[in-house]
Amino acid sequence: MSVWDYSEGTLPWTKTCFVCGQDNPNGLKLRSRVEGDRIVLTHVTRESELGYRHLVHGGISMTLLDEVMTWAAILTFRKACVAAEITVRLKQPVTVGQTIRVEGWVAGGKSRITLTEGLILDDRQTVLATATGKYIPMPADGLHLSIKDFVESPEALLIPFLQEKGIAEKI
Repeated sequence: MSVWDYSEGTLPWTKTCFVCGQDNPNGLKLRSRVEGDRIVLTHVTRESELGYRHLVHGGISMTLLDEVMTWAAILTFRKACVAAEITVRLKQPVTVGQTIRVEGWVAGGKSRITLTEGLILDDRQTVLATATGKYIPMPADGLHLSIKDFVESPEALLIPFLQEKGIAEKI
């Protein structure tokens, strides 16, 4: 049983986010989804993500882990959240053209902070990276702009905090 009200489905996405933004010309345009108690995304790495000649930049791995761990915190807090701290361990190289699975979940927390964990797996279930994160609710002054960035789509799960604020009618 998950800590949130969803067992499966595609999560909402935005216009501008580097990971999920549909209108970001430099972005990855990925869609995260709920699978039980995990947030998951799948990605085939691209040449534009290189660090060294054959290795995907570690910052890309960290960014993907942040995406799924942020969503885990959002669904747990039932409000927009931001990272306060992320620690990533790069265990195996990620290479161009590799299909990776990125997973994030809630590991614990208190009233103002959610502790998350995440990992990146290759297609043989080898762990390529692990992460831990601390997430806090987004400050109120940034919430209005963030909510306006979400794209309305019947393909995405309905997330109550986006509707409760009266800013987005349907997401």
